[in-house]
Amino acid sequence: MKRVEPVKPPSKRELFTLRLMIVLGLAAMFFFLRGLLNPNIVGFTPLYWMLLVSIFFICLKVLHEWIHYFCITLPETPPQQKLYTVDVFTTFCAGEPYDMIVETLTAMQAITYPHTTYLCDEANDPYLKELCEKLHINHVTRIQKIDAKAGNINNALKYASGEICVILDPDHVPFPDFLDRIIPHFNNTEIGFVQIVQAYRNHNQGLIAKGAAQQTFQFYGPIMMTMNKYGTVLAIGANCTFRRTALDSIGGHAAGLAEDMHTAMQLHAKGWKSVYVPAVLARGLVPATLSAYYAQQLKWSRGVFELFVTAYPKLFKKFTWQQKLHYGVIPLHYLSGVIFLLNFLIPVISLTFDIDPLTLDLSRFAIIGLPLAIAVILIRHFVQWWVMEDDERGFHIVGGLLMIGTWWIFMIGLFYTILRKKVPYNPTPKDGNEEDSWRLNIPNIAVIGVSIAAIIYGLYNDWSPYTLIMAGFAMMNCFIVLFSIIASRQFRFRKLKERNDLLYRTMSYVTSFKKQFWKLRRRIYAGVRSTALLITVFTLCVIFYFVRSGFAVQVGNTQNIYTKNIFLTGIFDPQGTDGLTSVKMVKQYERKAGRPFNIVSFYLSWGDEPRCEIPLRLLDSVYRIGAIPMLTWEPWQSLFAQTKNFKDSTEKKVFVRINSGRYDGYLSRFASQVKALRRPVYIRFAHEADNPFYPWSERGGNTPRQFVSAWRYVHDYFKRHGANNVIWVWNPWKAKAVSTYFPGTDYVDWIGVDVLNYGPQNNDGKWYSMAQLYYPFHNNPVFKSGLPVMLAEMGSLSSAGRQSEWLNGAFTSIPANFPEIKAVVLFNTAVDKNIVGSNSAKPYNWQVSDWNSLSIKLSHLVGKDQTAQYPGMSTLIVDQILPKPIRLTDKTTFNLCRGVNYTKG
Repeated sequence: MKRVEPVKPPSKRELFTLRLMIVLGLAAMFFFLRGLLNPNIVGFTPLYWMLLVSIFFICLKVLHEWIHYFCITLPETPPQQKLYTVDVFTTFCAGEPYDMIVETLTAMQAITYPHTTYLCDEANDPYLKELCEKLHINHVTRIQKIDAKAGNINNALKYASGEICVILDPDHVPFPDFLDRIIPHFNNTEIGFVQIVQAYRNHNQGLIAKGAAQQTFQFYGPIMMTMNKYGTVLAIGANCTFRRTALDSIGGHAAGLAEDMHTAMQLHAKGWKSVYVPAVLARGLVPATLSAYYAQQLKWSRGVFELFVTAYPKLFKKFTWQQKLHYGVIPLHYLSGVIFLLNFLIPVISLTFDIDPLTLDLSRFAIIGLPLAIAVILIRHFVQWWVMEDDERGFHIVGGLLMIGTWWIFMIGLFYTILRKKVPYNPTPKDGNEEDSWRLNIPNIAVIGVSIAAIIYGLYNDWSPYTLIMAGFAMMNCFIVLFSIIASRQFRFRKLKERNDLLYRTMSYVTSFKKQFWKLRRRIYAGVRSTALLITVFTLCVIFYFVRSGFAVQVGNTQNIYTKNIFLTGIFDPQGTDGLTSVKMVKQYERKAGRPFNIVSFYLSWGDEPRCEIPLRLLDSVYRIGAIPMLTWEPWQSLFAQTKNFKDSTEKKVFVRINSGRYDGYLSRFASQVKALRRPVYIRFAHEADNPFYPWSERGGNTPRQFVSAWRYVHDYFKRHGANNVIWVWNPWKAKAVSTYFPGTDYVDWIGVDVLNYGPQNNDGKWYSMAQLYYPFHNNPVFKSGLPVMLAEMGSLSSAGRQSEWLNGAFTSIPANFPEIKAVVLFNTAVDKNIVGSNSAKPYNWQVSDWNSLSIKLSHLVGKDQTAQYPGMSTLIVDQILPKPIRLTDKTTFNLCRGVNYTKG
């Protein structure tokens, strides 16, 4: 068998490099979680928490891994001081292959250190009795078969008297010098056991064997080495050497499905110490078939969970603090099954119910997650200096895919623990001959079936970017679990290959390519390990620079105007039903109010009819009086000639059509007109998208996710076409819709809210103050993100009574209770035909009746004219003689209008 050169301990420089990389990785993890916990990106809350649980679990596993890289320690082999008496044990159960046990027994006898060999034969097999007699091995059997492997070992201990006892699995073949590097550690009388590497000689037998072995490479390398420092070295069942007095102090080998871990817990609780020697001194067999691998994982998961709920609480007080953490965290590995299930369900639920966990698009998510991903990869590769062999280095993708496909086995172990159902202790089959049953693949086939059904259903209803992303995740999950299915059929495929010449030749070429690629990978891995710190620092610096310069503001730090002592006022006052405010009337109301208005509101429908064009002369008049126009841009579809050809109802699924590019021609024309204004303009697109009155709500076959995608589509379309003078106002109808309809802080400049008191016209007939109407919005985290808030429609019906009281109360509440409100637009129309719960043709009258009282309130609230406080704003708004575009980077001018730190244009 192949011998391995001893692993060298890390130098001080290597340890410093590794620890610095881990510190940088922790910073990347903090950055990632900070971005993820931003309340502004929360989509559908239950789905968000599902995603958060999954990501936090992954981060905890990464953190556990890094902790076990931080203090890589290799114990020096002390000089031998005495000759110990040693007993070496292995076990046999009926059905295990003879050639395997014969090879192991022969190698045990060939160990050069003086010892006595024992075969603990559960079957009392005549052939093995004869073999033991021939090899001078003690054959031990028992009649009362209790406690499985532990009971078998304890029975043999009754006949053994050595000071040291070694336990080998029947498939692990020891080298002749097996004991030479182990025994000297027992010179320290506090050492209770010494564990060495579990190495395998069949890991190239197939995908299952390869994956199962890959899952152990990091563990038996740097992770177990670091346990030397923490005093938490585990007994692994095979290749473990015990001090006999230590075993006797706990009543012998502890029982259970995870008897090795139980024994280590008992010994540590008794105060015994342990040592890990990173040396390959024996080679065994790893499960090569899916049934064998699943049987092993079920036994381990059920056994470890059992120890967590029974032995761990009893022994807790006797552990050191490191051991308390160690034995408390180990069972979390087998909770991976629950996490993998969540990862399968998230895209399925999202596609089925058209909801999203986050309002953060994939590129933004990738940016905040990329530093952590890079740190994880580079740290993992760097510590592979301390794995046992060169072919143990790499990404270990096969091992990861196999573990994900084992999700349902881990969950069975958890449920069996909760239900207190026992799992029989059966030796893991190692002969590779048993047939894999299709039944073992049913759970993973179900995942594929459900995911594909969700993909078809989701894409049938919506082709928005969010749907495509979730469909991509669902399809990725399908490929991940498909691996386990393919791996389970590998032996059958090999038989088919032997019978098919073309397939045989094809696979020969594939094998040849893999060998060449393997050599290339070795060189790449070596280069990455040698330059890991440099790559880490360079990559993180580049990403963090990018983030700080252009992205950090967009994840919730838009605080610029929030802290400014400014307040903007506006008005909507149409003379007819065309939605266009009369500038002449605005001037009259300015005189009544005793101050100018900063915002003049207009309503504009989508369409290719003349009335849908931007009223350029009217907007120019607005700029001339020193104000900024606000266009409430309503995506009605019936005013387009092209809608006559739509198969669906004209006013249905507008956001799907926007996302599919059907309205790109219109958007191009409109964006060009907006760009040509060369002045700032508020655009309030698809306001109240959750209001069933409008066809762009769910009543028109639209969904929150489609709205978010369409908003971002339009926003980005304007940006690409250079219309950077737009100030985007997002306006929900009800507070409960905020989380699901919010496009994200990097797509919104102002938040609009409609605060209208209908008084007796309300369904409940009640009169509501401005504070009562606004407070549900105020409590939402989005409204605490730093984005300024505009009351885009504010007023109280004349017929509701006490209008002056309502307005005075509103302007008193805003500075006292709602500092995020930085603008109000008076809904001063007398021709509002949006009648609440009635078919009455009589329009509502919202016009202000007492301007004197309002003037006093405004003067107290606003104070000086905004143009006096910020002269740059006045220049920006009213300067018509400059033929050049506005300077979008002027932070004392345009940003005050915009409400954010402008970095997007």
